[in-house]
Amino acid sequence: MIRKIKASPGAGSSSLLLQHSELFISSIFVDKPELIFIQQGYSIIRHGLQETRVNSGEMLAVNSGNTLSFTNYLSDNGVFSCAILAWDASLFSDVRLHASPLEGVLPKVEDIRVITHLPLAFQQSFSDTHQSMLWQSLPPMIARHRMIEQLLWLSQLGISYSRQHSETVTLQVRDLLVNNLHKSFTAAEVAEQLKMNEVTLRRRLAAEHSVLRDLMIDVRMTHALRLLQCTDLAISNIAHQVGYESSSRFAERFRKRFGFAPTSIRGHLRPL
Repeated sequence: MIRKIKASPGAGSSSLLLQHSELFISSIFVDKPELIFIQQGYSIIRHGLQETRVNSGEMLAVNSGNTLSFTNYLSDNGVFSCAILAWDASLFSDVRLHASPLEGVLPKVEDIRVITHLPLAFQQSFSDTHQSMLWQSLPPMIARHRMIEQLLWLSQLGISYSRQHSETVTLQVRDLLVNNLHKSFTAAEVAEQLKMNEVTLRRRLAAEHSVLRDLMIDVRMTHALRLLQCTDLAISNIAHQVGYESSSRFAERFRKRFGFAPTSIRGHLRPL
């Protein structure tokens, strides 16, 4: 079985994360609302000054627009694994059509929220949705309904995601870059895509404490990390997908960003 990240347009994506080494992974930007089910091991999440532990058998709801640091700790058999569902933003307008009268007073997931006591029916629903999204070719409408079902389960537990964060220029640039990972944009090209001039782009990014070159590197390396954790693609293939012709140059940039080499995640993977 070849691991992959499977995206369904208009619905979301499904992936299975495996790790065989305990690594501190710093400052990962979350661009879509996610629901993560820890299967083996446990995770320590750092968000601002807070530290949260998520154990095996628990879920973590993460809203988009947050930057998290974390360490994934291995189970007794030397594995950390978690199943991940990420929603397409358009689903949130759909799910409000089915919301209960209490929707306006449900606790909101502004950043992260741990779900400790999972009804068996919710676990089964999540597992079925994750597996079918990942390994089957679902019709788009069925995929959307499966993903909406998970949001409705959360609402049954008194949880809903807050509305999406304000659309900053930094987020607009990230969206552009993540959909064009192989392309090395100039500032002028990014400004043209965002329908503003280059001076305005740089000024607005600076006001948001962002730098275009740093954003490009961060988007590429964050995507590469997820590919390393959730797929069986060769490192050379991952390097090419994120715009690097040279695997050694990619490895150098990856190490500079995260403090460890790509092979720290991939090089010593053992079959389950």
